[in-house]
Amino acid sequence: TSNDGYETIPYDDISQSLPLDSSPFHPNRILWVTPHSLFSKAIDVLDMTSILDTPYTGMSDVYRKKVYDMVKSRAPAPNYVISKANWIGLKYAVVDNSGQHVADWKHSWTSVGEATLTFSDGSTHSSHTVRVKNKRWGRRTETFVVNSATFEWVMDSKWMSNNMTLYKCLGEQKIPVGKYSQKWWGGILTGGIFAVDTEELDELVAVLTLGVVLKKKRQRAAERSGGGGG
Repeated sequence: TSNDGYETIPYDDISQSLPLDSSPFHPNRILWVTPHSLFSKAIDVLDMTSILDTPYTGMSDVYRKKVYDMVKSRAPAPNYVISKANWIGLKYAVVDNSGQHVADWKHSWTSVGEATLTFSDGSTHSSHTVRVKNKRWGRRTETFVVNSATFEWVMDSKWMSNNMTLYKCLGEQKIPVGKYSQKWWGGILTGGIFAVDTEELDELVAVLTLGVVLKKKRQRAAERSGGGGG
C-alpha cells in the first residue's frame, strides 16, 4: 500500500543486472530538499555543503541525523525554489538564489508519463531539453540523457523507495553520481538529503530529475488509492 513503506510496482530488473563501477562515490554537494506533498506550492532546495562539519561517508543514520539537525538549527536560504505554475501541479517554474528564472518543468498526468525540463537561453546548466521517462513502461527506474550521456534513477531496494541512487551509464558499467535518502512518510510526502557529484552532472539538472522521480512516487501512491496528480 502507499503507507506501509513498500511499493507495489517493482523496479527495472534488467537495469539492476548491469555491473556497477567499483570507484567510490565522492559527492561535492550535499543538498536538502524540503519535504513536500501534493498540496505544497513550492519546494525549497538548500545547499548544506559549507555548513556541515561531518564528511560524507555514506547515508548512515548518524550522517542523516547530522544533516537533519543542521537543517533545523542553521538552514541557509534556498539555492533553488521550485514553484507550481498551475494549481494542478503539472507545470513548475524554477528560480535560483538571485531570483533569476532558470528552468521550467512540465510533468505528465500519470506516473508512467514523460517529464520535460527546459532551461533558459544561454543556460550554464543545460544547453538542451532534458526528458525524464520510465526505462521500461510501468517500472520505477527513470532515465534521461544529458550531452549524449545516459543517467538512471534506481531504487536501492526492490520494494522500498526512500533510498535511491543516480547512476551514469558508461557502456555496460554504471557509476554512482548521486544518492538520495528520506525518512519514510508513506508515498504522499517526499523530501530529504541529496548528495551529488557535480563533476559528473550539473547540480540543477540532478535536482530537477530527482523532483520528477519524487513526484512520480507520489503519483503512484495516489493512483493506487484511486486518485492522480501527486
